[in-house]
Amino acid sequence: MYEFMVQGGTVMFVLLGCSILALTIIFERSWSLRRSVVIPEKDVNAVEVAIQNDDVKQAMRICRDSPTAMGRILWVALENRGVSRPVLKEVLEETGRQEVAHLDRFIGVLGLIAAISPLLGLLGTVIGMIEVFQVIAVQGVGKADVLAGGISKALNTTAAGLTVAIPTMVAFRFFEARVDRFVIEIEHHALRFVELLKGER
Repeated sequence: MYEFMVQGGTVMFVLLGCSILALTIIFERSWSLRRSVVIPEKDVNAVEVAIQNDDVKQAMRICRDSPTAMGRILWVALENRGVSRPVLKEVLEETGRQEVAHLDRFIGVLGLIAAISPLLGLLGTVIGMIEVFQVIAVQGVGKADVLAGGISKALNTTAAGLTVAIPTMVAFRFFEARVDRFVIEIEHHALRFVELLKGER
């Protein structure tokens, strides 16, 4: 493995760094984007029951004890329950944008790694091919085994770049879709709570 890395040159170690960073983000986002961390159904239902029973203090206590995206949004809704419906919706939209930015954290980096990894691999291959042609200029084309070995080493970086890019792109699309689903659910719950607080349900 180490020999494979060394044959690829500096670009191969850059790709190794990209792969480590991508794996770190994938593990972190997998942990942070669990449903129980973003939209805990139990807490949401408990807050809804408390509001229906006109027990605002209990609802606020549940939100305060729930350090989740949904909990923070519901806390803001309860804190601003005295304002008009349009103002409350505007406040919740602003809070929601902040929470979405938190959910989206690091996902863009995955997209960047997926985009640049094949290009880095291609760069390594081009550098390797330049070195092969320099050998040809000095020694001629008589040594086919040397040329084949040089070309093989040059292609290592392309293979490594694609190996990093493909799973990273899959993870990027997966997390992007998960965040989109959470945003839709958060909007649904927030609108429902606005209607509950304003006595429309």
